[in-house]
Parts: sequence; C-alpha cells; structure tokens
Amino acid sequence: MKKIYTLVATALVCSNLTAQTVIDFENVVLNPETYDNGYAGASNFSMAGFTFSNIYDAAWGSWNGFSISNVTDNTTAGWGNQYSAFPGSGRNSANYGVYYPEGTIQGNSSLAIDSFYITNTSFSAISMRDGDAYGKIFGSIYAADGTTVDGTNGEDFYRVWVIAEGYSGVKDSVEVYLADFRFANNSQDYIVDSWIKVDLSSFGIYPYSISFRIESSDVGAWGINTPTYFAIDDVYKSTIVGIDENTNLSIDVYPNPVQDLLTVKGENGVITLKDINGKVILTENHFSVSILNLEELTSGIYFLELINSNGKAVQKIIK
Repeated sequence: MKKIYTLVATALVCSNLTAQTVIDFENVVLNPETYDNGYAGASNFSMAGFTFSNIYDAAWGSWNGFSISNVTDNTTAGWGNQYSAFPGSGRNSANYGVYYPEGTIQGNSSLAIDSFYITNTSFSAISMRDGDAYGKIFGSIYAADGTTVDGTNGEDFYRVWVIAEGYSGVKDSVEVYLADFRFANNSQDYIVDSWIKVDLSSFGIYPYSISFRIESSDVGAWGINTPTYFAIDDVYKSTIVGIDENTNLSIDVYPNPVQDLLTVKGENGVITLKDINGKVILTENHFSVSILNLEELTSGIYFLELINSNGKAVQKIIK
C-alpha cells in the first residue's frame, strides 16, 4: 500500500476522558465461518453503550447497516461472499463488522469514539481488482462490459467519508480511500487489503455518533457500480467525564485546528482556555464574539469553556 488518505493525529489523553475500551464484536456469539445479518430479528447491535444500526427485511432476506461476521473467505468473488473481510480475518479477533450500504454508530453524550479500523470486504475488493457483471476493473479505461470507455481514464477510486457528530450537533469528517488508482505512477495504485486505522482524536468534538458516505469513480445510470461495503473492527471508545455540555448553550470556534487567531462566537459569558492537564491558559469576559491570539501556544490539545447562567459549553481546540 503506497498511500492512504486518513486523518492521523495525536491520541487524546486528558483528564476529561477515562481509559479506552475496545469494541471488537466478540460479544456476538457466532459459529465459525458464519454471520449475523439481523435475521434473528434483534434489530441493531448494542455494544459497550453504542448501537450499530441494522435493519433486516425478512420478506426479501436483505439487510442494511451492520452485520457481524467471522467469515475468512477472501478468494471467492461475488455477492455470495458479501460477509468476508478482504484481509481474511478480524483485526485481532475472529469477529468484525460488515457495513452495507448505509447505517450509523450511535452513542450518547457521555461516550466518545476515538478511533476504529477499516478495510475492504472481499466482495468489493475482488470486484475492483477483477471486475464483474456490474463493476469495472479499477485502473482500466473500460467499463464493466470491457468495450465501452467509461471516461475515468483509469483514474479510479473507492472511498468512505466518515462523518462524526458531537453531542452539541457540531460535525467533522474525514475521507478514507479503500482504493486509489489516481497516481501518475501506476505502481502506487492500491486496493486496501489490511486493517487501517481511522483516528478521530483531532476532531474539535467528542464523536458520539458516526455515519458514513461511500463514493466511487465507477458510477452508472443506477448509481455506484462498486459493491458499497466495507468492514470495521476494534472501535475504541472513551467515557467523557468532567464536561457538562448544555444543549441550550453553544459555542462556535474557528479555524480549528488553529495557527494563531481563534474566533469564538457564542452567548455572553466568561471564556476559559485550559490545557489537557486542566491548567488555565487564559480567562476573559466574552461578548458575542472574541478573538484569541494563540500564536505563542505550543502545539497540542486544549479546551475552551464558555460559562454563563445558562450553563457551560466546551470545545476541544487543536493547535
């Protein structure tokens, strides 16, 4: 693998978070080489305070959201092998999650997702590598029929947008490329075949809810031709303590990450900037808009509090 477009940042370690806990999907009991796609009627999978959405349609035998699997077959092509991770196993254990084609991971205001691992499913990866009745061979100038020029000139990609939301409603996102054939040097083209980390710790929020959007260069009249699946494992979460977010009180800060001047917008009150150890960097009265000069601060993670009679709002600041 030559290049991965993921957000990599310093892990968040501060007095506002407890130690990390990993969700590895092992609480779902499966026989070897099997899966649970919701057919038992449970609807959604609950793990360590988070809900992984699942909707199963018994009439059609179809599902969307997340399934849980331990299937290891990474050589068989086609829809019949839709529950297999392309690396051939979970990251550090047998079970893992399989996503298709839309779904969410939902927690609550006291939990935060710090990071998780992602990879291709065998169905998607083999389709991109070899082509099939619907999807093209990535890197080829031709569509799936092998004769029609598809217009991409072989500059293909398959990516997942990870969209995180904090309890106050603020969102941030990062794109993860599971295949990229857009390099001038074709030897750099790749289809992800291992588990790669998606780090959310540099977001200016505590992500308690995650949604996804899949995009591909191979698009036809009915939408994306590439099988819109990915696999997920080892979701690291922390419990948030010491932060009293009040949904009736909000604070808007930008740019974040910041280099020098930070603009703060919100209700009148007192704003306080603290480092990750709780040391107060500055405190001042705030009237609608404040401009803070943070040029001399060292790089790191800080917390900006806005407090007034309505409560307290907190934003994580990256310098």
